[in-house]
Amino acid sequence: MDDLSYSSSFDEGSSTLAARGEIDEAAGIVLRDEITKYSNDFARTIRIDLSGVDYFPSLAVGVLATARRKAETAGVDLVLAAADGTVAQRVLTICGLDHETA
Repeated sequence: MDDLSYSSSFDEGSSTLAARGEIDEAAGIVLRDEITKYSNDFARTIRIDLSGVDYFPSLAVGVLATARRKAETAGVDLVLAAADGTVAQRVLTICGLDHETA
């Protein structure tokens, strides 16, 4: 998988990180770092929209579960969102990670 298979954007107004493409091993590290950056080291709540993700392995689930635990420890929310029927929504449901509909 090439480095161009993952992309993201952050909307400051809604505090939403929109991830797109494949969250492979390299992209998982990027996503982890983006979550840390945009949450100001887990000092503010952010929303992660995973609707555009089409490859969402257990590594990505682990990144999000760990980030959510860090956010909860810090007293902020890490909101996960995915559109109904998407790969991310199905994986989040199967793994029991609470999420909202994007």
